[in-house]
Amino acid sequence: MANSQPQLALVTDAICAAMENTLFASKLLRWQDKSQSKISPTNRFQVIERVPPRFNTRAWTGTIADLSAAQQDTALGAEIYALNSGITLDYTFEDFAHIRDEDMALRDDRLRAIGQNAGEKVDAALLSSTMLAGNNWVGTPGAAVDDIQALLDGYVRLKEEGVPDGEMFAILPYSDMSILGKYVAETIRPANNTQAEILGTFGNNSKLRDMAGMKVMFTQQVPTFATGTRTNGAVNGAAQNVNYTAVAQSTTTNGRFLTQTIAADGFGANATIKDGEVFTIAGVNAWDNRKGASMGRLQQFRVVGDATADAGGAVAALRIFPAIVVQNATVTGDLGVNNANATVQAAPADNAVITWVGAASTNYVQRAIVARSVGRVISADLEDLPSGENAKRKMKSVPLTLRAHRYSNGNTGSTITRFDTPYQFNTEAFGRFKVVRING
Repeated sequence: MANSQPQLALVTDAICAAMENTLFASKLLRWQDKSQSKISPTNRFQVIERVPPRFNTRAWTGTIADLSAAQQDTALGAEIYALNSGITLDYTFEDFAHIRDEDMALRDDRLRAIGQNAGEKVDAALLSSTMLAGNNWVGTPGAAVDDIQALLDGYVRLKEEGVPDGEMFAILPYSDMSILGKYVAETIRPANNTQAEILGTFGNNSKLRDMAGMKVMFTQQVPTFATGTRTNGAVNGAAQNVNYTAVAQSTTTNGRFLTQTIAADGFGANATIKDGEVFTIAGVNAWDNRKGASMGRLQQFRVVGDATADAGGAVAALRIFPAIVVQNATVTGDLGVNNANATVQAAPADNAVITWVGAASTNYVQRAIVARSVGRVISADLEDLPSGENAKRKMKSVPLTLRAHRYSNGNTGSTITRFDTPYQFNTEAFGRFKVVRING
């Protein structure tokens, strides 16, 4: 095939094509191209979006409700969406000097490997952010998903959190495929099904299959989560609940909406607590503010950001999600806002026991059911650099752009080629409720 493009464009196209073909899980997420928006260095690559208010419903009988005494407050929240991360690949000119035409570029093993590796990195990074975002974790940590019950438990948890049908999908490691396939073959599928028909239930890494009312996918890119050295501790001080209005703003960091800090102790001297760990507090049940009732189970809280206990085993400000917003029967004022946004039935008592999900200092392969609305991936088109040679390619399936730049160092005589693509996963305001880690 005749060379109709500059060499750098050929190389960029080949790498980007291999990268796009490798992306799989990340295609299931919501993407937003901010190339034409106001995300720039002048606003720290951030935009702020409003979180709609929630209101209480007033019930009345016989005569219409009288609002003359007071009306409900409107509490607007806010979440920050940022784009200040990505990946860079860099190589010397000699790595690509042999590329002369489009056919050679597309067939080159080196370019294909570069693109595949980059795609795997993006997939793994986005899956890690997505699967570890939520506060819910059901099943026995570390146990494989070996039957439909684990999927159903996760499905039920997301339905309790108000996630609609049709947007959930399960993400499992390949190691679960054989045992789950055996369960399907022996329990669900008719005995006279052929092996090919049974294997077709799962397909391969480019297909999704239905199971338990959702799409199930298998990938090698699921994250492994390492817990800290912490032991079970206790709440240090009563009345650590907060008003919704105090936690409705994400302040300066994405994912801080509806989070708060609490004082806790008993974790062990200099114990570590890892971002993404999950725990319960004795006597603190989850609250369903849609029907105004306890969910009948302990609320699970997610640690937001790493923490380290002091020599006495205490953490003065452990950031958690969700914030402890207590239900009540009030309709108006701050308490009415709390009632509309309640997360728990009651505030924890002083010395209420904190119990972690999972053992300390343990690596757990993650499995999760995710709703597409858990978050969004922000991307943008980088500007051409003013000197040297530039080339770009934008993917078709996701709005991800790979920018290439080749330049020479006059002092050393070397020529360098770099490839950059910006992207960042951002948790939606209520997105942490829309993912549940699952185990058998």
